[in-house]
Amino acid sequence: MASQLIASHRENAVVVTDKAAIKKKISEVLKNAKFPLGVMPVDEAVELGYNPSSGFLWIIRKKKLEHFFKGINRKATLDAEVTGFLEERRMKKITGIKAKELMIWVSLTDFRIDDPASGKIIFTATAGITKTFQISAFEEEEEEEEVKKVEEKVAEPGKKMEEAKKEVEVKN
Repeated sequence: MASQLIASHRENAVVVTDKAAIKKKISEVLKNAKFPLGVMPVDEAVELGYNPSSGFLWIIRKKKLEHFFKGINRKATLDAEVTGFLEERRMKKITGIKAKELMIWVSLTDFRIDDPASGKIIFTATAGITKTFQISAFEEEEEEEEVKKVEEKVAEPGKKMEEAKKEVEVKN
């Protein structure tokens, strides 16, 4: 079903397949819709498409992804194909995302920010189950990823420095 939806919205859509371009595009699309970047993980994504005229967004991965949202202490699974219609402060008719709630997996159908001043984001699952979380819980995740990348870049030269210090100590 998701593949058919993607095919029907592919015309006039912006489609990206490069890993860096996917991250850049999801960042742009979510910022325009007034969402924090951490709300829609694109880990292992091989294609991202967005049709601005219909608001249809899709993410394709090679396989299902399990993602742990640290800020809300919840696990979610994202199918190989995730789709939905994006509007300002709302994503609706979502397919391909399930969240664990009370030891059962429920399909996510919608998430929205009704009042930006409240700092809350509301997730709706099948059967009308809703959960509200702080928007900042999803902003922290994106910041953590950036900090991790910087730490990795800094750590490599640090290792070389430690090795050099050991060599100097051995020679003395």
